[in-house]
Amino acid sequence: MQTGTRMRTRLFRIVVVLAAAGLAYAAMNEPELPSFVPTGVAAALPAEGDFGPASLEEFSSVLVGQRGTPVVVNVWASWCAPCRTEMPLLQAAADDYAGRVVIVGVASKDAADDAGQFLADNNITFPNVFDESGDIRRALELTAYPTTYVFGADGTIRARVNGGISEQRLAALIDAAIAADEGRADD
Repeated sequence: MQTGTRMRTRLFRIVVVLAAAGLAYAAMNEPELPSFVPTGVAAALPAEGDFGPASLEEFSSVLVGQRGTPVVVNVWASWCAPCRTEMPLLQAAADDYAGRVVIVGVASKDAADDAGQFLADNNITFPNVFDESGDIRRALELTAYPTTYVFGADGTIRARVNGGISEQRLAALIDAAIAADEGRADD
């Protein structure tokens, strides 16, 4: 009888270890990248303080206008607690990496007035657009708020982080994008 109990306990432990390993692997695995590729005529970034609606085509053109520079796109909403927490990190990164990386915010699934007020209240100066139609979030295959995308200098998506991002993770992704761009320039 004791042997049967020990065997069940051992089997249970094996199952728990395998389940934990599977969860750890899934958590560390990067999410699949969306197929979105910016196209269109190059457009300038919105001016500081200019927060208006942008169609998918306008957003895409803004990204095309930044080719040659890595771009971090953060999709957020004013009602989202993790979005509120990470917005100062994004502002600090925009300031720290100015001239080497562009950070663009996309407010989506939100009220334009609420999102605009949030930006003003938090002194957010990096460019932001309002995804009024939801086309931008659909093109980026958004599955969570917030989500951060890193576009390489060539305009392709290099990374996506679903959910909140830490200062260290954001810096690592930006540094990797810069290094990849510098590596391409050396070729």
